Amino acid sequence: MKQPNILVVGSMNMDLNLYGIPRISQFGESVGCEAYKYATGGKGANQAYAAALQGANVTMVGRVGNDHNGHSLITELERVGIHTGYIVADKNDQTGLATIMVDDLGRYFSYVSLGANNKLSPEDVEKALSEMSFDMVLMQLEMPLETVYRTYELARERNIPVFLDAGPAMNISLDRLKGIYIISPNEAETEALTGIAVENETDAMEAARQLYERANPEYVILKMGSRGAFLYDGKTAKMYPAYKVNAIDSTGAGDTFNAALVNKICLGESLDDAIQYASGAAAFCVTRKGAQISIPTAEEVEKFLQNQLIID
Repeated sequence: MKQPNILVVGSMNMDLNLYGIPRISQFGESVGCEAYKYATGGKGANQAYAAALQGANVTMVGRVGNDHNGHSLITELERVGIHTGYIVADKNDQTGLATIMVDDLGRYFSYVSLGANNKLSPEDVEKALSEMSFDMVLMQLEMPLETVYRTYELARERNIPVFLDAGPAMNISLDRLKGIYIISPNEAETEALTGIAVENETDAMEAARQLYERANPEYVILKMGSRGAFLYDGKTAKMYPAYKVNAIDSTGAGDTFNAALVNKICLGESLDDAIQYASGAAAFCVTRKGAQISIPTAEEVEKFLQNQLIID
């Protein structure tokens, strides 16, 4: 079986995870938590890590600071076989840092200082695309917007499909992304892009239709957390219910979903099968704490899905 060649373009952060957050604090107020932990993360790095654990041949384009956190991030990606030759260690900026607060239900919110991620340039991406061949490009919005647009344009020139994870949540113009292969926001990101709070399938349909009209992708895939995933191709729609698990920490679940989905598509599997598999990978991810450290291998996902069939 051919090993997919996937290029991931995006952010690399050191994560400071705070667990057991009872509520969001107000200005001037201190709220205690149960525990904290540092872990390698960032949307781009998480997706590269997840794709590698799913068996893909992964190349990462990103920027870190020339500091301890940056070196740790690169080392961790290399540990799972990711090609890091296109990651720039910037001498003038710090490595990105994300503070991620997780409550007892496994839900999270975060604050991110992008640091060196803000210097990720189209030239960084073009270098990788010019020197290597790829089956798909996976990118996010946690980098300069011009780099997002140019990454798509450079990939399109080479007939490489692009998957956009539309996070973090922001309202951006989709004009320069028209014709993209897949655009996939989560609930908060969908609301930021469309103004629609996705509370049910009717909301999902309206939001997906709006995104389809604005970006004209082949597919819109809304990630709806514990409710599942919603697929729209401009004509038909389908809801994929989430697997029921004991959620501990949802950090990295969307990144895991994206990477698993892209890997399966590149292997030639149907989109229907790929989404169901990716949903299983994301479900497994939320049963463990952290971002990269919670991402499952292909073997773990297969075992999880087999157990679900037995239970059903």
